[in-house]
Amino acid sequence: MPDILSLKTPHFELAVWTKDISKSQALLAKTHHQRSIQLPVSTVRFNPPLLIDTVASQTELSLPEALFFENKLYEFEFLFNQAVNKSPAPTLIHRLSRVEESFHYKRECLRGSINFGNDVGWFRLGVRYRVADKEVTQYLSFEVLPTKMAMSTDLEGIHTAIDEIYPLWRFSFVQKTDQELAQSKKPHERFPLLWMAHFERLRADLEKAIKQICNAPHTRLLPFQHALKAERLRGRLSSRLEERVTAHLSLGETRHHYQKLGQRLSVDTPENRFIKQVLIRCTQDITRFKKRMEQDRLSPDRGRISQSFITELERWKKPLEQLLNRPLFAEVGVFSGLASESLVLHQRAGYSSVYRIWQELKLYLDLFGHHAAISMKSVAELYEVWCLLEVRRLLFTLGFTEKSLQKASLKTAGFEKNLKEGMGAAFVLERADGVRIRLAHEPVFRQAKDPKFGKIYSWTTVQKPDIFLEATFPDGERVQWIFDAKYRLAENGEVTDKAPDDALNQMHRYRDALIYVNQAKDGELEKHRPILGAYVLYPAWLAENQSGNPYQDSIDAVGIGGFPLLPGQSNQYLRDFLAACFGEASVSYSIPESDKYFVEDFARIVPPGMQLSRYSDLTLAAPLGPTAGRDKDYLQRFKAGQAGWYHIRLAATDNKAIARNIMQELRYCAVLVHHTGTERIITHLYEVKSVRLVRRCDLSVVQAGKVSNDQTEYWLLELGYARPLEQPVTMSGLRAFRFQLTNAADLLKAKSWEELPKRYCVLG
Repeated sequence: MPDILSLKTPHFELAVWTKDISKSQALLAKTHHQRSIQLPVSTVRFNPPLLIDTVASQTELSLPEALFFENKLYEFEFLFNQAVNKSPAPTLIHRLSRVEESFHYKRECLRGSINFGNDVGWFRLGVRYRVADKEVTQYLSFEVLPTKMAMSTDLEGIHTAIDEIYPLWRFSFVQKTDQELAQSKKPHERFPLLWMAHFERLRADLEKAIKQICNAPHTRLLPFQHALKAERLRGRLSSRLEERVTAHLSLGETRHHYQKLGQRLSVDTPENRFIKQVLIRCTQDITRFKKRMEQDRLSPDRGRISQSFITELERWKKPLEQLLNRPLFAEVGVFSGLASESLVLHQRAGYSSVYRIWQELKLYLDLFGHHAAISMKSVAELYEVWCLLEVRRLLFTLGFTEKSLQKASLKTAGFEKNLKEGMGAAFVLERADGVRIRLAHEPVFRQAKDPKFGKIYSWTTVQKPDIFLEATFPDGERVQWIFDAKYRLAENGEVTDKAPDDALNQMHRYRDALIYVNQAKDGELEKHRPILGAYVLYPAWLAENQSGNPYQDSIDAVGIGGFPLLPGQSNQYLRDFLAACFGEASVSYSIPESDKYFVEDFARIVPPGMQLSRYSDLTLAAPLGPTAGRDKDYLQRFKAGQAGWYHIRLAATDNKAIARNIMQELRYCAVLVHHTGTERIITHLYEVKSVRLVRRCDLSVVQAGKVSNDQTEYWLLELGYARPLEQPVTMSGLRAFRFQLTNAADLLKAKSWEELPKRYCVLG
């Protein structure tokens, strides 16, 4: 494939090559078409202006299409002509050491390759070389574009959401690319990265303004006293002084000195003291910043700052120190503030420029727009944290509120802000129905070398999912889900964007690897798999009102899947999932019990030959049904506690959403039989030996009390040993067919139907 960009200048030719970019361009076009926004193109900026192809010097070059994209490898080749000195060899300049190290000079050619990864924004690359005795430094910049998001809308939405909760976190010390800072009216704490980004833009203007001040400094007349002998007195004297001088002269005394008030011009003004203070502060901040960078560069686990960047800082500081050594500032004292507004600082040439620049340096983002640039964390990192905040926002729409005293926070690490990780730094949300949620970012689940009860471990390798959601219910039960943000899309050629296969495989790993350690009744260690579901969050644009979630079937079947998530969208699929878990605040909350999460099929998948149950004594309490036409021996066996079968219509359990897995969990059956009048009682508790679905026409007289040709399906329970109740459970009044799920232990203690606690009451 030919070079995507070629530039010919008086000293070198630049060629940029990459493998086929048509797929990236097509994905970019699709992304912007979905959002109905204009497709961006590439622009190359030059500093200083550059003469290209014998055309007049240019500050930027507009290209007809976008050329530079994330996650793509580009090769750069600078071919220098004979006018450029071979010694010292031309070098590449970038703040990141690994970018500089990826280039090498050989045979008049400086060549290297760069993969931008998930770093998007403006990439600034410089070359330094010598022509005769003159050193030349040339910078060129171009914008690296994301393909799965729109820079102008999606990324701006991510920045806004993150800045609201985590101010300053998204700014990074040094990355491959920079992003222009947008205007903001939100005040920030003093943050070195922002200060340096703005100082770099303003330093040339600052130096120019101070030189102008040194050439024409502001002065004012100040009173002073000086002692003079009589022969040096000039001008009009006061009458008292004149009398003293005359008296001394008449006595022949010429040794006396006389105090005389005068005025003279002085540069020691509050305005000049202010200018000196600005110079001192800027010099100190650059020195402090440079020192910390040198320490960072020596650290073996960091070391990403290039030496050319440190040298560049020294070049920033040197002119300021030279200005500070000017004779003007030797006469100027220490700045102690301004008693009132100064017209000199607001209006006079030079002074007004320094005053404006200093205000911008103090306020960072408050007064200016797209002029300063600073490195940001990668889009993958930004997307991950935005997903955490979006889950939090969707929970707010379901009626949850945040506890003010427990909130995920930031910590300062070197020049950057980092999130505190783990459950201790989680968002804690509560709702009026008693449900409590912890939303954690990147909790670390360590290997179980010495497991403690009540914690989650990994028995193999350390696991660190992006988002961990834990819900605690009023009954004390806890349910956990995992969400993992992936700033990637599957490259499968399908029309619908999907999550990468390896990301979905990772969800299976999380659910299988994480083990909850519980204390059994005998005090021994008992292991459980606590993760109910694991889901990928990926940046796909789907028409939510026209199609369903492509992963809904897998979510329902096995509890693994994904949700498309993008800023500016309603993200309805994920919201619907959370609403199904916790209920809609605008309608009514779900019954705050954990039973509902354990009735799903995917929560009961076990190895062959095993059964999974939530309750060890789940009991079906139900009436015998109409007795007309039934065999008398069949009815008598229920009264005597000798029944062998019980059947209940499938439609009756379906009306209460009691699924097959719940019926298979039944361990006991308690049947209400007629006693006297309208009263029905339970006298025996039967063991359930088996549960299966059969057609009514297949039931015998022994099993159902009479035969029928009905093709309707029924649940047939095979009954075993019947335990007599010490105290019968009574149900009074004429009622329709009414049944419920309860516990055997509670039924043995109850006296009436109303005393029986309901299990799986969320089912109806």
